[in-house]
Amino acid sequence: MEELNYSELKNEVEERLKGEETVVLSTSADNRVTARLLCHINYGVEVLVSTNRNSLKVDQMRRNPNVALTVGNLTIEAVAELYGHPESHPTFLADYAAKFPDLGKLYQSTPDDLLVMIRPSRISLYRYIDGPCEDVLLPREGGAYRAQLN
Repeated sequence: MEELNYSELKNEVEERLKGEETVVLSTSADNRVTARLLCHINYGVEVLVSTNRNSLKVDQMRRNPNVALTVGNLTIEAVAELYGHPESHPTFLADYAAKFPDLGKLYQSTPDDLLVMIRPSRISLYRYIDGPCEDVLLPREGGAYRAQLN
């Protein structure tokens, strides 16, 4: 295991999330795992999505807040926090409209909307550097390392 520069890897992850239009969110409860593509906003490595409070994913997150996000070679293990209505966040709606100008114009907030904050515990970037490996960012601990994979 090789120690990596935490700030450099964190910045790489932040920029990657910022540049992506969608992420795949996986949730599970009662031995059922589901995944779906969502538009997102990120603040640092935290990811925010808006969804219908009556959806299957919200029901699953209420019962099991452990979730995963993927985009390309990036995998995020996280805990979902049901924040409240998107309008209760100081900048989400404006930031969403700025990132997605076309969707921002179409997006009409409804009373059933719910903002979900996804707080990462482990982020992996799979790479091939002298063989298969993963660069791991641990946001809660402030650590980063590279591990060779078999």
